[in-house]
Amino acid sequence: MDKIKIAFCFDEKLTDQVQVAVASLLDYGASESVHYHVYCVCTKEAARVGEKLKQVMAARDQESFLTVKTVDNPYQDAYEVRGVSAGTYLRLMLHRLLPEEDKVIYTDVDVLFRESLEGLWQIPLDDYVLAAAKGAVNFSDKWAWNSDRPYWRHLEGMKGQYINAGITVLNLRQIRQRNLEAQWNRWAKEKLYYQDQDILNITCQGEIYYLPARYNRLAYMEELDYDRFVSEGICGSRECQEALEYPAIIHYAGDKPWKRYDTNLGYLWWEYVNGQPDLAGMFDERRARKYHGPTLAQRGVRKIRRLLGMDAE
Repeated sequence: MDKIKIAFCFDEKLTDQVQVAVASLLDYGASESVHYHVYCVCTKEAARVGEKLKQVMAARDQESFLTVKTVDNPYQDAYEVRGVSAGTYLRLMLHRLLPEEDKVIYTDVDVLFRESLEGLWQIPLDDYVLAAAKGAVNFSDKWAWNSDRPYWRHLEGMKGQYINAGITVLNLRQIRQRNLEAQWNRWAKEKLYYQDQDILNITCQGEIYYLPARYNRLAYMEELDYDRFVSEGICGSRECQEALEYPAIIHYAGDKPWKRYDTNLGYLWWEYVNGQPDLAGMFDERRARKYHGPTLAQRGVRKIRRLLGMDAE
């Protein structure tokens, strides 16, 4: 089969994390018949990671290869909130930066791959603009809280259908044909709480293929949260059980394991990193183990914020 095309978009703050993501992609996902063309779209300051990434990839799969594209981020002045930098907006440029490709898998760099992406890659998008899994914003209480946002009226039809855009399969051909970039550029000027994720949900309604939750296993969601997915009709019970037991991609969208060791499923990330000679020692494990999150008072405030939907992605 042709190489699976996958893209990571990041700035200089995440050059170590992207090495972990790419290494796990090849360790778990490459085989004699499955190889990858990895695109790294990054700022000029982050481009130095290119040589390290080549070494990471060469040590794992000689048939996969890397293309680094450095860009000036046209969205660098876009709204930043929740500690998420404007670098995430770079995914909105992939249709233009990869003119030779009709389709690409995009993932954030705060991920750990657990299996081949061959099944994900073979999903036919046809006339869909993108494929993605549903996110925690769909919880009824979180949706109600977000409904106070003036722009949320544009998402009224997405209740129960709102995607987490950390892992998406983008139909670049359809994006070009529908000239979605013009809409994306207009929305990027607005103060959207979930940033470019909101942009994709607003502009792609009715044109989204919904992926099984196991392709975007949100680490901050525990078993009770997935039970709520079922009870509120967001996802089916079998789908949620598979996400819990057989995640294809673990997405650390909340707390980051390299900052806080005891974050949910963080031990899996550390076990992987510490088991790789070229990754071990890259992160400060002692510091991560010492940090156990906020104080009791801060945790109380945070719990309230989560219940109100203020920290969901």
